[in-house]
Amino acid sequence: MCVMSLVKGIITPMITPVRNGDINVEDLDSLLTFLKNIGVKGIFPMGSTGLFAFFSFDKHKTMLEATIKRKPSGIAAYAGVSRNNFEETLKMIKTSKDLGYDAAVVVVPFYFKISQETILSYLNRVSKIDMPIIIYNIPQFTGNAIIPETLTKLIRENSNVKGLKDSSGDLRTFQMFLNELPKDFYVYQGQDDLLLPSVSVGAAGGVCGTSNFSDKIVKVYDERSVDAHGEIVKIMKNLALYEFPKPYYYLFRKKVLKEANPKNYMPFPLNDLEESQEKLLDEVV
Repeated sequence: MCVMSLVKGIITPMITPVRNGDINVEDLDSLLTFLKNIGVKGIFPMGSTGLFAFFSFDKHKTMLEATIKRKPSGIAAYAGVSRNNFEETLKMIKTSKDLGYDAAVVVVPFYFKISQETILSYLNRVSKIDMPIIIYNIPQFTGNAIIPETLTKLIRENSNVKGLKDSSGDLRTFQMFLNELPKDFYVYQGQDDLLLPSVSVGAAGGVCGTSNFSDKIVKVYDERSVDAHGEIVKIMKNLALYEFPKPYYYLFRKKVLKEANPKNYMPFPLNDLEESQEKLLDEVV
């Protein structure tokens, strides 16, 4: 399989389509077709929106295999590879390389509070596999943020570290990444409602979850549309009222699959949204 370089534009952090707790390949096909049709430039299975932390190693691997097998042509594929175990993360990176993914996305170590030196040591080791690596900074989930100085050191020691997904929500930090990292380094905005100001200062694009059910964020990037940006801000405000990422799963089934009354769309331990919450989302989105 031919491996692409990193791409600019909208990358979708894919939901993991499930029915009654099992990955559903028919729904996966429908999601991939939708993403191709709305013009996203890449896909990213098994990230935060994909609930990687809730799936076993085997199901994680199954999702990566099923996604790359069904991936539409002309779209880049970045594999979420992080596990809560170093050896399993290495295995998942090797698996993604063997499957033909264009890059592996690695989350900064999570759960325990660790220093920048420990973060650098960890990422140095996982970056030794010969494939492009994208670092994923999401401190609100991991409890650990990578700072620009640490990432600069990592890049100096590992030429295959090619990109960053920054979901911190801190535009000042985002700007520091853009200023201090090499100009050919790909910095992606991970918060949909910050995409427009981010691309205006040099972001390569966005890894944006609303593209699982809507084309509005693609319009924000492609057209630099202030109106579409305003709609995304409103949508994100309302999505934030509910447990992440439940609304994304519900809205995929409702808006993309056109199901009148979606059920059993969340994997354990998460439950579906309450009916009243679903009705409120229908009114807003």
